[in-house]
Amino acid sequence: MGSDAQTVDMFKCPVCNGNVRTGPDDVVITCPYCGQTSTIDGKAIGDHLMEAAKDEEDRLKGFKKFLEKNKGMNKSLVRDAEVVEHTLIYVPVWTAKVKADSWYKGYKTVQVPVQRTETYTDSEGHTQTRTVTEYETGYVPVQDEIHTDTDERLLARKGARIYGLEEYLETINLSDTEPYNFEKIKDLNPTILNAEIGQEEFEKAVHSRVADRHRAQAKSNLTELFDCRTTTNVRGTTYLQAPFALIRYKFGGDLYKCALDAHSGKVVLGEIPITKAQRIMWTLVGIIGVIVGGVGGQLAYIGYLGDSTGFIVGGIVATIIGVIMSFFGFKVLLMTQREKRG
Repeated sequence: MGSDAQTVDMFKCPVCNGNVRTGPDDVVITCPYCGQTSTIDGKAIGDHLMEAAKDEEDRLKGFKKFLEKNKGMNKSLVRDAEVVEHTLIYVPVWTAKVKADSWYKGYKTVQVPVQRTETYTDSEGHTQTRTVTEYETGYVPVQDEIHTDTDERLLARKGARIYGLEEYLETINLSDTEPYNFEKIKDLNPTILNAEIGQEEFEKAVHSRVADRHRAQAKSNLTELFDCRTTTNVRGTTYLQAPFALIRYKFGGDLYKCALDAHSGKVVLGEIPITKAQRIMWTLVGIIGVIVGGVGGQLAYIGYLGDSTGFIVGGIVATIIGVIMSFFGFKVLLMTQREKRG
């Protein structure tokens, strides 16, 4: 007999009556059978957009181009990389335009010139007077305004931790979106994530985000900020489902991963293996760097003792080059993989 802890939350689709598995925080549900998207209360959401995704073959082409571009000395990377997992995920994103107006006041400090008269004794022993200008700190009150109108977006998941997802969200171009059409994507067998953040919560969150941004901008120009009040007008709120792909591949017995913008089929962030041959090469670079740096230090010292500018400059340059070679050589030696943006 199953325990209560094993009970799965289910949501009945208001269109097809399908049973949809849900998480405890889900507030906007997409039916995997018919594509209907509604709130947990069964109410249809407002504007609903999506980005179409490339098929698996096109995404794999983008993945291989990424490996080809970043293989370096590893000529067999593209040939021997074995894809062991390839997942297409539609992630929920809220978007809106936010017009924000802030009024703030505070003060900033300035150096104010102050003139005073002083007496002094000249070279002949006579007492003279002169005017001296000094600068003192003054305080200038400031009242100003900030006005912005921006596109804001927010991943509608709480604490989502998926490799490359944040980098992917930066690539979304809202001009490439289209009205949501489940029929267009269902054959791709995507995993469709439900939203854990509703529209009202999103609009409160973007108000706070923009207000904090305005406060930081105001504070950057002041010595002290007394007050900053922001009003926002959130409009055109839209629910967007955006295609993200995650590939895990095996090379040389180890696993690596790549995150893709599945709309364009391009990698946005990925891991590249560092082979034994590369480690040996970079170790040699590091050792040579130590030698070059040591020789450079000796040359600089000899130049210092012999008052030879040429030796000093040459020694310093050699030392700097040696330090750089050593740093990068031993850094790569300690790394398990390189991480590259697409």
